Amino acid sequence: MAEQNLILNILTFNHPVVKKDFAFYTEKKNGCLPINHYEFPLNIEEIIPDAKTQKLQQLYTDFENTNDKEAVISVDLTKCTRFAKHYYAWLIYKHFKTVADVVNSNFVKDLEVWFHDKKETTTEYNAYKVFTLRVQIARNAATPELIISYDGISLVHKKSILDLDIETTMFKRVVYEKQIYKYDKLPDEAKYHWENVYPILSNTLKYALNIPVQPKRNGTNRYKVYKSNLDYFIATFIKSKQFSSIIPLSDENYFKVETIRIKNTTPGSNRLQFGQDKTDIVPYTGLIGNGPYSHCPFAHVNMFFICHESEKDKANLLYTYFKDGYKNFPKLNQLLKVPVNIIKADQITFTNNENPLPEIRQSLFSKSFDPNIRYIAIYLSPFSKNHPDTTKRQYYFQVKEELLKYGITSQVIETTKISDPNYNYSLVNIGVAILAKLNGVPWRLHRTLHNELVVGVGAFKSVNSSSRYIGSAFCFSNDGHFKGFECYSQNDMYKLAGSISKAIKNYRKQNTEVKRLVIHFYKTMSNRELEPIKKELQEMGLDIPVIIITINKTESKDLVLFDLNCPELIPVSGTFISIGRNQFLLCNNTRYENTLPKSTEGFPFPIKLSMSASENKLLEDDKLIKDLIDQVYQFSRMYWKSVRQQNLPVTIKYPEMVAEIFPHFESNTMPEFGKNNLWFL
Repeated sequence: MAEQNLILNILTFNHPVVKKDFAFYTEKKNGCLPINHYEFPLNIEEIIPDAKTQKLQQLYTDFENTNDKEAVISVDLTKCTRFAKHYYAWLIYKHFKTVADVVNSNFVKDLEVWFHDKKETTTEYNAYKVFTLRVQIARNAATPELIISYDGISLVHKKSILDLDIETTMFKRVVYEKQIYKYDKLPDEAKYHWENVYPILSNTLKYALNIPVQPKRNGTNRYKVYKSNLDYFIATFIKSKQFSSIIPLSDENYFKVETIRIKNTTPGSNRLQFGQDKTDIVPYTGLIGNGPYSHCPFAHVNMFFICHESEKDKANLLYTYFKDGYKNFPKLNQLLKVPVNIIKADQITFTNNENPLPEIRQSLFSKSFDPNIRYIAIYLSPFSKNHPDTTKRQYYFQVKEELLKYGITSQVIETTKISDPNYNYSLVNIGVAILAKLNGVPWRLHRTLHNELVVGVGAFKSVNSSSRYIGSAFCFSNDGHFKGFECYSQNDMYKLAGSISKAIKNYRKQNTEVKRLVIHFYKTMSNRELEPIKKELQEMGLDIPVIIITINKTESKDLVLFDLNCPELIPVSGTFISIGRNQFLLCNNTRYENTLPKSTEGFPFPIKLSMSASENKLLEDDKLIKDLIDQVYQFSRMYWKSVRQQNLPVTIKYPEMVAEIFPHFESNTMPEFGKNNLWFL
């Protein structure tokens, strides 16, 4: 393993003073801010008798006024660390309110500071570089810590709310007098000065205002971009005399991770198993060189195209690619290892480009489908799933839904991309997805099989609609084999518990003993949410351990590991460190040992894991913890929508993908065929 010199984007500092006087009140006063009950100083009952037994939820302080002697106590900031954290966050906010161009703070957790970026500013909008600051106490060192993260560029329109001819429902966050507010929670003062309220540009708002949405810059080393911006911010604003007089920083720019804290996933945990009992760490070379782990199980597979009348030439071109191959994309039959009948006579065409659904629906209704044949439809969509017109975006998904009613899986392809000379790279990904949708297994995890069920739970709420979060639960065996899924509303934990119970029952039919249930959850699972699952297990007579791993569905940008021994700054894949009690930061990329990741694979940031268990003592076992982290790491390699390496496991990715699509369906129930097919890839 390559020797690493790891740092975190954390600066340590000393307590400015050990003890300081503060005034506290039970009722809100002008200039005072609330503090929560868990932040109360240990000696609060010196001035508010029985404050804890009264179960007061909040007190108020201005953090500095000591004139009211009857309300004042001396607080030891080294012992009352939760209060100290809030106080230091307030000091930092107060400082940057006069320094930054825009600030945003909830006074408890994080502070956003925005600085004008002239280079990215245009005639339509102002651009700002965004940094976030968070205080924590003794999480990595014995002293207070300041996490500083770079959050990229945010845009604010130069025209005010009044000057933009657009529906107010499009406005989400706005800037007024250098402060960020939610549009529907503006203070009264701002409502007297709408001409000074400016909208922050979300992608939805950009679409509506015809402002180009910047594409992702594939191949850019985000580690270098991130750190260079941090270096600038720290040198310019954090190491200044003014800031240092408030927060006495240590001399080091970043927190160095001790070697003893650096762990690695098990050697070989990145290996995948393909056909002919061969293994590889790269999905593309493993699949092309050895074939899929298991081919499509159906003897007869018919493929047919759905397209607009004017796009028949695109369908024919795609047909040629599938039949004869294109550049590094082999023939589809060769990739799937099973003959596929591409039936031109079954092709469905439509004439209404604005709404193709009625014609497609009528054509499907008039066809007869042989139950002994597995069908897959290739739909050449005139719309992208991210189309700014919400109605047209619906059709993209509802065609999929209509096909599922007939037991037909589908592959949607945007017509604008087919003629791209480099389309061969997309074709490889399409081939992998088609194989998975036809119940083939492109590759599996190269790991020992255990009687263990893994359930991934995810959710999604579109920023473009008012639909509720929709959750989905995916079930896998521990080698990554897909076992089916269910959908439900976000807060219906009893349905979730029922779907997990159903999955266990189905799993037990093939595996007599289930020794452990592992749940990968998209957010922290509360005891209230866990209770219905425990109850279901008890009713089934299963006394098995339940382990919950919270996996943030977005990669960590607040805490980032850098390897100073690597010119690209990216740590070795599989490196992980503890960042708190049962919390870990896992590096999941394609830098293996002394190699560097290809720029085409990207430079993904680490992901955060938090663990809890039905029995606390389970997580005292270091071997078990490493096994669980290995599993998360390996499940990220089971993504069958692409041959590109992912940094999030499919246990989180797949549920989120379904939860994004399902709200667009006309029906509130998933067709039964859709629950056991990877149609959403």
